[in-house]
Amino acid sequence: MTTPGRRPAQQKRSRDTERKILAAARQALAEGGWEGLAVARVAAKAGVSVGSVYDRFTDKDGLVHAIQHDMLDEVDAALRAAFAELGARPGTPAGQLIADAAGTLVLQAVRHGPVMGPLILRATADASLRERGNATSALAEELFTTLILTRADQLTCIRPDVAVPMAFRALFSTVMWQVIFGPGAGQHYLIPEDTQRQELITLCQNYLLPVGNRPEAEGSGS
Repeated sequence: MTTPGRRPAQQKRSRDTERKILAAARQALAEGGWEGLAVARVAAKAGVSVGSVYDRFTDKDGLVHAIQHDMLDEVDAALRAAFAELGARPGTPAGQLIADAAGTLVLQAVRHGPVMGPLILRATADASLRERGNATSALAEELFTTLILTRADQLTCIRPDVAVPMAFRALFSTVMWQVIFGPGAGQHYLIPEDTQRQELITLCQNYLLPVGNRPEAEGSGS
């Protein structure tokens, strides 16, 4: 897929330099947000000249789009692989499957959150960033919903086709809020991050499953 503002690297040496620049840019974005993503700072972190950055990216926005596309390509691939593995375990009870699926989603947010947060905020003013981010969100919902609906006969909700994506959205929205604003933002009652994650998984289980079929969430998604 063509990324706006990115000049394709043809030679191996050029591709290697591009990877160094993108790794440095991710680090700068995670450490300092949008203001921290100065081209000069990225070049210094990557050990290249400012001109080398502009040889590969038209401007700062082009660099941001490349960061997002590469990161979300990684997330998409990781989600597809993880949910394929979960789907290959037909004997897993619904409660454990919900815990494992939810844990998988949380794990990606934890791994990529420091970079995701600034990108999501930037996407409010950039339709291209928003479109690419929405594609990954839709993929995550599709994978989660399709997997959990394979256990529809074990669920107690009246409309599993509606309830399962709603469970995903409750989980996803809470996790993304924390990614964007930080784990303690907007909270009156402070709950440790690990406890919050486990309670989110339990929330999904309680919404979808009968009492007595809700395993502990601890260790899910690792």
